Amino acid sequence: MSYKYYPITGIKDGWGPNGKVPVRRDFDEWSMSSDPTDKTQFILYLLALKRLQAVDPANRDSYFQIAGIHGYPYVPWDEPSTTQKEIGRKGYCVHANALFPPWHRPYMLLYEQRLYEIMVNEIIPKYPAYKDKYLEAARTWRLPYWDWAKNPRIPQMARYAKVKISFGGEPKFELENPLYQFRMPNDKKMKVYGVGSIVNPDGGKPLDYGECIVTSRCPEEKELEGDAWVNGVVHDDKADLMMSEHSSITDMSYGSAAELVYRLMTYPMDFAHFATLARDETAASATATTSDITNDINMEFIHNNIHYWVGGNGGHMSQIPVATFDPTFWLHHCNIDRLFAIWQAMNPDKWFETDIQRYFDQKIVGSGTVITNKTPLRPFHKDTEGTVWTPDDARDWFQLGYTYPELLTGKETRLQLMQMVNENYGISREEGLWLANNSAALPPGMESIAESDNVKKGVKMYDYALSIKYSKFALGGSPFNIEVYLQPKDGEKNFRIEDFVTNVFNFSQTPENDDGVEVCSNCKDGQDSNVQVSAYIPVTSYLLKMFQQKQLTSLEPLVVEEVLSRMYWRVVGINGQPIDEEKWKDTMGLKIDVSQTQMSYSPDPAKLPTFDPPTKIPTLGTGSDDPPVPPGVDGNNINVGKINKLLKEVTAGGSIVFTSPSMNLRKPAGDYGTGLALLNWDPSSKADPLDTENYDILLSIVIKSKRESVQLNHKFAGKGYNVIDEFKPSSWFSESPKIRVDIKEDKFEVYIDGRNVRSYNRAIKKGVTHVHYYSTPSRAEPVMAREITANTYQSTANVS
Repeated sequence: MSYKYYPITGIKDGWGPNGKVPVRRDFDEWSMSSDPTDKTQFILYLLALKRLQAVDPANRDSYFQIAGIHGYPYVPWDEPSTTQKEIGRKGYCVHANALFPPWHRPYMLLYEQRLYEIMVNEIIPKYPAYKDKYLEAARTWRLPYWDWAKNPRIPQMARYAKVKISFGGEPKFELENPLYQFRMPNDKKMKVYGVGSIVNPDGGKPLDYGECIVTSRCPEEKELEGDAWVNGVVHDDKADLMMSEHSSITDMSYGSAAELVYRLMTYPMDFAHFATLARDETAASATATTSDITNDINMEFIHNNIHYWVGGNGGHMSQIPVATFDPTFWLHHCNIDRLFAIWQAMNPDKWFETDIQRYFDQKIVGSGTVITNKTPLRPFHKDTEGTVWTPDDARDWFQLGYTYPELLTGKETRLQLMQMVNENYGISREEGLWLANNSAALPPGMESIAESDNVKKGVKMYDYALSIKYSKFALGGSPFNIEVYLQPKDGEKNFRIEDFVTNVFNFSQTPENDDGVEVCSNCKDGQDSNVQVSAYIPVTSYLLKMFQQKQLTSLEPLVVEEVLSRMYWRVVGINGQPIDEEKWKDTMGLKIDVSQTQMSYSPDPAKLPTFDPPTKIPTLGTGSDDPPVPPGVDGNNINVGKINKLLKEVTAGGSIVFTSPSMNLRKPAGDYGTGLALLNWDPSSKADPLDTENYDILLSIVIKSKRESVQLNHKFAGKGYNVIDEFKPSSWFSESPKIRVDIKEDKFEVYIDGRNVRSYNRAIKKGVTHVHYYSTPSRAEPVMAREITANTYQSTANVS
C-alpha cells in the first residue's frame, strides 16, 4: 500500500457564493461573544484542541508532532523517504529570508485543518441530537488570531487553567483549558519523544525542556528547574507588562508593538524588506526608493519581540526549538498571517522571485543557496501524492478558504485599509492629532495644520527612531535581549524599570547543545560568518510621554538630542541576567543609530502620513563608524549585493579608496570570494541597469580568503572575462582594511593598507561610474563589513 501524504488543502466547507470564504476572527471578540453560533464554535474549538493535544506524540497528526515541525524533536514529518540522518538536528521552520511569511501560511493551515477534522469527525458525532446545528457552526469556523498590538495582553480565555462549559445538553463540566498550557499525553516528559536541552548563554546549567511535562510562560529564574519546571508555570501578568510597557497620553489603548505595526504598513518597501529582518540587499532592491533607515523595520523583528514578551526568560515561546508547544504560538502566528495578508492587499503587485538562503535561518534538507517563489515549502503537501507547497501556492489566502475582518471581499481599496491602519495602530499620529486639537499651546517641534476639507487640524511634528543592528550569533546563537534605558538627568545608570525605553529580542538558537551535538546546522555557519540583523523602533511616543510629564520641553532636535544623549544599554541573557560587556563587545557588532525626520499627519484617516527620508543624528547612539571624509572628496556608502552609483565619475588621474570598519581574518571552509568591481555605465544604453553583464567591468578585485590571494580581471559589457591575474600579497589585510585604486592613463595601481601590491593593465579606458560589491557564492558573507565607504578623488595628489 502506497504512503498517503497529509493533504493540506484548507477547509473546503463553509464557502459562500462568488468565492466568499469564512473569516478568521479576533480571538477576544469571538471567544467572549454572546452569539449562540460563536459560543458553539468556541466550545468545539476547545474540545478539538484538547483532543488534538491528547493524541499520542508518536502519531504524525498529533499536536506534539505538528508542533515539532518547527524544531524539537528534529524528526522527519510527512516525508517517508527522508531519513533521520538527513534531518540531523535541523528543524523545518524558515526565518531570515523572504520565505518567512509564506512558509508559515500552510503551517497555520495544517493546524486549522486538523482542528476542524477533529470537530466534525470526533467531537460532533458524540452529540447526534445536535449534529446539524453543530456542523453548521463548525463549517464557518476558522482559526482565531490574537492582535497583540491592539490588545496587548494574553487573551482572556487563555488565562484560565480551567474553564466550565456546557455542551450537547449535558450538565456543565470543568475542562482543563488547552489554551492555557500544553500538557504531554499520559504525563510523559518531553524527552521521551526527543525534546532535549538548550544551552544557557551564561554558561550555567542548560535549559532542559526535555524534563517538562507542561509548557511555561514567563517563569521566574527559580522556576527553571524542579517541580515548577516539570509541571509548568504561567505568569501572564508579566507578559502583559512587557507588551504594554508605555501608556499613551491619550485614552487609546495600545501595546509596545502598535507603532511598529503602523510603520510596517505605512513605510514604502519591497517584499523582502517587509518579510525579514535579514538585510542582504539584492540587485532588485538596490533601486528601492526607501531610505536605509526605514528599511530597518520588518515583520520578522516585530514577531520576534512577541515571542520574548510572551515566553519571558526561559518560557517555551522564547525559544525557537520549543516555541510551538505553547498554545499561544498559534494565536500569535495567525495574527502574523493577518498582517501579511493586509500588507499584500495594500501592495498587491509586490512579491518576490529570488532571495538568498542565509546563514542564520534553519536550513531545510535539500535546499540550495538560492530560494525562489517556487522553492518547496517543506514538509507541507497539497495532496496525498506528495505535491509540495510553494510560496506561489500560498500567495492568495482566499483560495485557501479563509480571510480576515478587514479583507471581507478582497476588493478593499488601499485607502480603506489605510483608514483601518491609522485608526488602530497609529499611536504617534493619534497623540500628535490629539495635542494639535486639544492643547492651548503645542510644544516646540510640533505645529498644527489647517485642512480646508476638515474641521479638525492636522499636525506636523518631529519624529525620532532607533535603528539597532547587531550580530545574530554574538553569543554563539543563544537568544538574548538588547535593552535600552534613559539615564535620569540628575541620576545614575541603574537600569531601573522606570528608565526603560525599549528592547530588541534576538530570537535564535544555539548552534550546539550541551553535549556538543549540532542543533541548527546553519547556525554554526552563521556564527562563523558574523551575520548582522537590524531592528527599527520609533521613540516619538516615548518622548511625548516625557513632555506630558514635564521631563521634556520640546520636540526640536537640539532639545531631543540632549535628552537622548543619556541613553545607555545592556545585553541580557535568556535567564534575565545581564551579560558582562567583556563577553560580547568584540562579537556583538552593536550599532545603535538615532534618526530624525518630520512627519505630517492628516485628521483624515484615509490619508497616508508624509515625511522626508530620515537622517541619522551622528552624535547619538554608538556613534558613526564611518571615517571622516576630507574636504573636496566625495564619500560614498557601498552596500553589499548592490550596484552602487558613485556621486561623481572617477576618470584617469583620480583614485578610489575603499575603507571597511572590519575584516574577517579567519579562513573559511569554502573557497568563497569577496569582490569589488569598478564599473562603467553607458547612459545611452537601453539594457537592464540591474544586471552587471550590461556594464563594462574596468577592474574586478576579488579577495579569496581561504587561499589568501587576490584576483584581478576585467571584461567588456556582454563579453567574457579576461585571463585572471592572481597573486598573494606579501602581507594579508588588516582588521580595518583600506583598498586604494589609482587610475592611471594605461594602468591601475592597487594598494592594500598603504602597500602597492599590483599594477594592472587598463584595457578599458573609461571612467568609473558604479561599484558592485558582492560575494561568491551569493549566500556567503563578505569578509569586509556589509557596508563600506568609498572616498573618490578626482586627483590622486589629494589622497592623504
